[in-house]
Amino acid sequence: MNALIEPLPQHALPTEIYRVYEATDPFHAAPYRLALCLAREKCLLEDISSGRRLLRLGRLVMETREAALACAGAETLHL
Repeated sequence: MNALIEPLPQHALPTEIYRVYEATDPFHAAPYRLALCLAREKCLLEDISSGRRLLRLGRLVMETREAALACAGAETLHL
C-alpha cells in the first residue's frame, strides 16, 4: 500500500438507497412488491415509460439503506 494514499473518510463512502414499491403487470393477477436500488430506478422508469417493460409502479412501501431489509420486504428484486 502506498503511504501517500489515505483512506477515504467514513462520510465519503458511497451508500446505496433501496426502495420497495407495490407493482402490477399483465402477467400477475395481484399486486406484488418490487425492491430496487435507487441507481436502477431511473432506468426502470425509462423502460416503463417507453413500453419496454409492462409494469406499473404503485405506492412506495419502504425506503432503506439495508439491502437485506428491502429484499425481505419484496417478492421481486430489481437490484
